[in-house]
Amino acid sequence: MGFDEYHESMADGLQVLRYNVSTAYISHMDWIDDDHHQQEHNYDSAGVGTNRFATVYLYLSDLPEGSGGETAFTEAWPPNQPINERMSLKDALSHIREETNVNDILERGSWQEKLVAQCRTKLAVRPAYAKAILFYSQHPDGEPDNSSVHGACPVLAGTKWGANLWVWNGPRSGYPDAPVNQDVVDRNRRHKDDEAETSGYQQLQAVFSNSGKDPLYKYAELYFQDTFWGKLGHGDPNLGVNTFEGHEWNVMLNGKKVKTWYINKEMHQYYEL
Repeated sequence: MGFDEYHESMADGLQVLRYNVSTAYISHMDWIDDDHHQQEHNYDSAGVGTNRFATVYLYLSDLPEGSGGETAFTEAWPPNQPINERMSLKDALSHIREETNVNDILERGSWQEKLVAQCRTKLAVRPAYAKAILFYSQHPDGEPDNSSVHGACPVLAGTKWGANLWVWNGPRSGYPDAPVNQDVVDRNRRHKDDEAETSGYQQLQAVFSNSGKDPLYKYAELYFQDTFWGKLGHGDPNLGVNTFEGHEWNVMLNGKKVKTWYINKEMHQYYEL
């Protein structure tokens, strides 16, 4: 990837993942979207900003053919496949609905079932121990590459282990030399100054938790604005914080914001996924 040496500010660090039977991850991009420049960090990698530009995914276990768990690139067809051999999503769904292991595990009409159909028709990589894949979320000019949209196909038998490393094209958010949207920084600073005048910076307490009921939030992470705070997935401990009215706390999945909470005036506050 052109790096002479490793810098902590240029990578998110390894994240180890376990997928049990029926577990999957919806199709997404690893590139972080902030089109309206609402975050302090400047994610516009086509300009002066920085963003995730490459993903290294390591497979830490084997899964036999037919056991699912593939990494599927849902916007890309297998290379060298003739156009007349491409199967439509409708036809693919009809085929997999005849398979007992799919019908017994997945709900008909669910996004997981759709993803299995895409795994069988689009570009997909089957897990194999000690294998790794590398793909890019950006074009050379820094624009996001939509062909990098990918999902983790449902595991139909066995257990899948993997680990991913996100690599940035420059210092990531939270580091002193990271690029920022100065207008957002100034706005947030004014907001904090207003808080000081109106409330005397009254410190509040908030607790964030994950009920474990929604599979979408299995690997959720909590961020203060765009700064990583802690893991908030299924089984992770509650996160208690000291915060202030108006502060923004975000739930992120693979770098994409899926939920936002704003702190109110209550002294003790509880937020649950």
